[in-house]
Amino acid sequence: MAIAIANKKVRKNTGKEISFLKNIKSLSLKIDLRKKVSVREIVFFTTQLSLMVEIGMPLNVSLSNIARQIKNPEFKQVVTGINTDVEGGRLLSDALSKYPHLFSEIYISMVKAGESTGQLKDMLDRVVEMQEKQEKFINGIKKSLTYPAVLCSVSVAVVIFLLVFVFPRFAVMFEEIKDLLPPTTKLLIWLSGLMTSYWHLGVILTGISGWGLHAYIKSDKGRLAFHRLKLKLPLVANIYILTYLAQTMRILGFLMHSNVPLIDALKITRKTCKNIIFAEFIEKIADNVEQGKGMSFAFTEADFVPESAKQIIRTGEETQNLPKVMLRLSDYYEEEIDNRLQGISTVIEPMLLIMMGLVVGVIVISLILPIFKLSKAAH
Repeated sequence: MAIAIANKKVRKNTGKEISFLKNIKSLSLKIDLRKKVSVREIVFFTTQLSLMVEIGMPLNVSLSNIARQIKNPEFKQVVTGINTDVEGGRLLSDALSKYPHLFSEIYISMVKAGESTGQLKDMLDRVVEMQEKQEKFINGIKKSLTYPAVLCSVSVAVVIFLLVFVFPRFAVMFEEIKDLLPPTTKLLIWLSGLMTSYWHLGVILTGISGWGLHAYIKSDKGRLAFHRLKLKLPLVANIYILTYLAQTMRILGFLMHSNVPLIDALKITRKTCKNIIFAEFIEKIADNVEQGKGMSFAFTEADFVPESAKQIIRTGEETQNLPKVMLRLSDYYEEEIDNRLQGISTVIEPMLLIMMGLVVGVIVISLILPIFKLSKAAH
């Protein structure tokens, strides 16, 4: 997609095909910008802009002052470009839309709503609130999963080290008592020989398997199957469902609270959804709204939506408090996800430690027992 966007922009500017080398340079610039501008820098920019708008400073002066405070050269260039467009008579939302890799459609829609209603400062504050809550939510998930992931990686690394570098040295010693070796020692010697002799074949097979799986998931059929699987896997299915619900309700709640039309808010939310099943669910909500059935109808029919949420959304729609209800539900679900992840992490961590101890223990015992037998044979 990035290549297509880069090509389209270049053709529009030059009116003709350009060389492959220039195309790659254009693409690499976009990738660098995406990598080098952090969420915290976007939050800083939005917070500063809100403050300066609140004290009545002209927009172009505000942007110029913020650009001078930014240390990131890539982001400074972006803010300077936004300021140039604003001084040229463009709306702030239109200037921001030139940088979709930095400012999401949700961000731009809320700024546009603030411009049209004369409440730009309030909208910028809501954008900051949304970004900070999303960042806190994502960091919470990363924090819960980091230790188990590190523990698994260390366990695998220790086992590979023992099999590749330790066992081959002892395998030569055990040749004399090969028939007397315990079954675990024979198995580990065989695995060690397999890994040391055919490691290149293992790397090739792993690469081909990884590439094949990646290609399948990227295909329409594979992507749909993978997204369905995530919503049905034991233990983690509920976490995925709650995660998508929390993100959907937070985005919808903020957009609706910012006076963005409901149909537009649903379309924007659908584009941000990374799961096909949930994207279809949001599209169904939009169809029901256009048909006059309301939002709660689609929520009631969805099997994966908790019953409590269905009732609360129905009540919120009847009392015309849907934005408030959506935001409260998203807060509740994010807290619930954090609690569940901590609970799973609390259970998994000791299990991983026990498994790691058992595996390493079996390997060590498989080395020690034959050594004892060798010493007895020597005596």
